Amino acid sequence: MATTNKIFIQDGDQVIELTGADKDAFIAQREEDNARILTLEAEYKAKQEARESAIKKLAEIAGLTKDELASIL
Repeated sequence: MATTNKIFIQDGDQVIELTGADKDAFIAQREEDNARILTLEAEYKAKQEARESAIKKLAEIAGLTKDELASIL
C-alpha cells in the first residue's frame, strides 16, 4: 500500500498544498539542498582534521607547547 506525503507551503496568511510538478520540483530542490549541506559539512570536517594534523606536526617538529601554539595561532 503506497503512502503519499502532503507538502504545504505558506505565503503570508495563505497555506497551499503542493501537487504535481510543483511538488516534484520542491522535493528535487530539497534533496539537492540536503546533498549540498552534506558536502559542505564533509569539506568542513576535512579542513578541520587537516588543520589539527598540521598543528600537531608543527608542535612535534618545533617542540612547541599547547600554550605556545595557541599564542601564535
